[in-house]
Amino acid sequence: MYRICKVLFPVVLFLINIISVKAQFGALPPYTIQIEPITGINIPGIHSFAFAKSGDKWLFIGGRSNGLHGLNSNSGFPAEYKNDAVIVIDTTTWNIYSADLNQLSHSIADPMRSTNMEYIQEGKYLYMIGGYGYDSTLLHYATYPKLTAINVDTMINAVMNALPIASSIRQITDTNFAICGGELEKLGNDYYLLLGHKFTGRYDHVSGPLFTQIYSDRIKKFDITDNDTTILLSPFTYQTDTSNFHRRDFTSAPIVKPNGNFAIGIYGGVFQKNADLPYQEPITIDSSGATTDTNYHQVMSQYTCAVLPVFDSLKQTMYTTFFGGISVNNFNDTTSVLTYDTLVPFINDITTLTSNSFGVKSEAVMNTHLSGLLGANAKFIPNDNIAHYSNGVLKINNLSNNVQMLAGYMFGGIRANAGNLGITTSNDSIYRVYITPHYTTGIDENTMNIGNVLIYPNPSSEISALSFSLKNAETIRITLMDITGKEVQVIANEKMNSGKHQLNINTSKLATGVYVCKVGVNHLQLVVSH
Repeated sequence: MYRICKVLFPVVLFLINIISVKAQFGALPPYTIQIEPITGINIPGIHSFAFAKSGDKWLFIGGRSNGLHGLNSNSGFPAEYKNDAVIVIDTTTWNIYSADLNQLSHSIADPMRSTNMEYIQEGKYLYMIGGYGYDSTLLHYATYPKLTAINVDTMINAVMNALPIASSIRQITDTNFAICGGELEKLGNDYYLLLGHKFTGRYDHVSGPLFTQIYSDRIKKFDITDNDTTILLSPFTYQTDTSNFHRRDFTSAPIVKPNGNFAIGIYGGVFQKNADLPYQEPITIDSSGATTDTNYHQVMSQYTCAVLPVFDSLKQTMYTTFFGGISVNNFNDTTSVLTYDTLVPFINDITTLTSNSFGVKSEAVMNTHLSGLLGANAKFIPNDNIAHYSNGVLKINNLSNNVQMLAGYMFGGIRANAGNLGITTSNDSIYRVYITPHYTTGIDENTMNIGNVLIYPNPSSEISALSFSLKNAETIRITLMDITGKEVQVIANEKMNSGKHQLNINTSKLATGVYVCKVGVNHLQLVVSH
């Protein structure tokens, strides 16, 4: 629902559709998280911005200063709430500095005060691509086909000393860059412009359509050559998937694979092609291309939020910790009930998605929670002094056991006072995020025996096939549960040999609805539709 969000969403669907099941999660990661607000400072509230840093100085460009955008032609992305300043925060003193973008020409300033642009810092440059906002030249709202390069050090110096900022900025135009709501990542020497969409016109759902919306459905791969004066682009190559890549407003984060190679993860995003619901199947991008894990449905945090990636090199296990945001599921800590809510509410949970050495994924709700319904469109800013890989993933094995360390900060984003249909504002707080390793806790994920679990077709009308593989022979109990957690079908309860297995699930006599198939520690959602 947030960043650039739902369009043409019938008002009748604002009735909440909820089902509840007993939550089933994997083991907690071998660390705990603690959150501490920084008090006594006056920080501007912004979200959906571009960010870079140099030493102890933080640089913010673009984004918005209000909360959730409106959903009609009179209030969607009002111009008065665009971030019209370049902001610098000195983290040694927590002093704030700003420079007005109106000192620049419209053609340069408009893309810089847009929202949901894609960005990445590469060395001394912050590269910003696309973004959605009001085009002062064309006199309508648009997605900008621009790449803006910012010299981070000279921009910070200019802002802090009230100097002109124009000399720190260069721009080029390419239609490939007309994207908002995606992400910009780098793998090796290649840049990846991930998914997103091109949105032109005023954002509304009441009197429209007053807009055009074109999903990219692509991962665009390219290179940048920058000699400090001229920016040159290599030819773009594309990987297209009109089903799985039809996404925006997702979270992306770096990954270390079990073999030590780097990759990129994409988590969540909207909207499914045939439903106003987020995607739950993670995507992994490595040097050979992108793969969608249709075997796993991410339970929590389907929209852009602050994220902390952690790798355990001894267990060859990747942990990705998500801070709040908005989620198709909400977890009740008292009852341990997981609530599936089609309105996709704000949450205060901190959750971790684990991918073990076999690629088997699971999730856990951490014991620490955010102090409110926070995290959506927030930014996790890592502490450069903590051990990490060159792609930014934290090295958990290099930290002292049971010793709390500053992992980084969470800044900005949207704050809500209710999970659904409440009042939202931009978050004007900064939080220190601490991590404490606990090597003696948790389950060694290398001992997990079941992998490659898949149900197809899903949804099912009569018969679905359940396939999985066993590393070692084991007695396996496989059951199907309804939304109350009641067991409705025993699919298997027997000793099975190592290797691949396939069983049939007869759904012809089940009522239409959502079920959970339990295969060992794996829990897969199965939709029955007659």
